[in-house]
Amino acid sequence: MKESIGYSVTLNIVIIFILITFTFLSGVIIYFKSNKVSNIITETIEKYEGYNTFAQSEISQKLGSIGYMKKPLKSCPTISGCEKQYSGSDGYCVYVCTEVEKTADTCDVYYYYRIKTRMMINIPIINDLLEIPIYSNTNRMYNFEDQSLCG
Repeated sequence: MKESIGYSVTLNIVIIFILITFTFLSGVIIYFKSNKVSNIITETIEKYEGYNTFAQSEISQKLGSIGYMKKPLKSCPTISGCEKQYSGSDGYCVYVCTEVEKTADTCDVYYYYRIKTRMMINIPIINDLLEIPIYSNTNRMYNFEDQSLCG
């Protein structure tokens, strides 16, 4: 039985393979850019030891230089153990989370920041329907003032 596959079937297989490959590659590139945005925000918050006016101005400058679209997030959900410090008007959310570490002799209070960004896809219909969040955390920072959580 010597039957061959037709030209149109082979062409369809090649087109489907190319579409799948380019979809995968574009997804990787979009994830890389959104992860880069998250890392910029995290590094800046750690540099200024908090989300203050210095950090805000540097973040907006850096995000503008890499071409980050500052489209507001649809929602900044609440996270248990964290309080929202900044809502998503610039396309990211910043949360302050508190962590208490108790031992027999000491009680230490730490805090860290949790940042939510999103993957941005610049296709008109999909951009409004698809929002994939990317979360990152800063390193723990010691809280010298607030020891009230130790009880």
